[in-house]
Amino acid sequence: HPGERAMSVVTNLGRTAARAVGGLALDASHGVLTAAAGVRAAATGHTIGPATLRVHVVILSDETGRPLCAPEAVRPALQRADEVLRREAGIRVRVARLQVIDEPAPPRALDPRANQLLLLDDVLGRTEFYRRHEAPVDVATLAVGTPVTVVVVRRIAGRTTGCSLGISADWVIVQAGLFDAADPGSYDETVLVHELGHALNLPHRRDRRNLMFPESSPPDGLRGTALHPWQEAILHANRHVVPGVAQPR
Repeated sequence: HPGERAMSVVTNLGRTAARAVGGLALDASHGVLTAAAGVRAAATGHTIGPATLRVHVVILSDETGRPLCAPEAVRPALQRADEVLRREAGIRVRVARLQVIDEPAPPRALDPRANQLLLLDDVLGRTEFYRRHEAPVDVATLAVGTPVTVVVVRRIAGRTTGCSLGISADWVIVQAGLFDAADPGSYDETVLVHELGHALNLPHRRDRRNLMFPESSPPDGLRGTALHPWQEAILHANRHVVPGVAQPR
């Protein structure tokens, strides 16, 4: 019914806007508290230990129920994410769950659109399959520390291999071909951590040495993995990142 569809769109639009506004408010307050903790630690002769980002990975299955890739194939990219974020920002990546969804995914979930069109699909309620398999939220992580869910899809429209809706979603999508080590023309360990950067509010940066450079072309044109201090500060202010604990020097 047209009226019901219109109401559903309005509801989804309100939900998306509420997530964005709520996320922004949480990030702002979390950033202030994290900065204050850093100042307090410095004043008392302490150092702050590594922060933690929890990641929940779900691998979709195609129309026949066949997984798009094996869980073991994703592990090197997760390890790379941990190495990059530890080195550049003092954030360790903890894999909360790495699982295959046995239920055959609908074509729209297997082969999603990207960027503004993915946001439109989210508003229209077409990303419910992803949300249904997001990391469960418990009371302890309701405000800080909710995992970012990485959804492994078959193919993303256009020349895109990964996509994030940023502050309005707690999930990102990455293309299964990125994890095929037997295909050097598609294998790229930087995309997963790049999309995690977007999920933690980092914008693109036009510096090929930087993790947030928008393009990466394996095998010879991979982006770098460096981060600037201001990018590190944004990461630590994000609500998904659990602050480190103060320790004596």
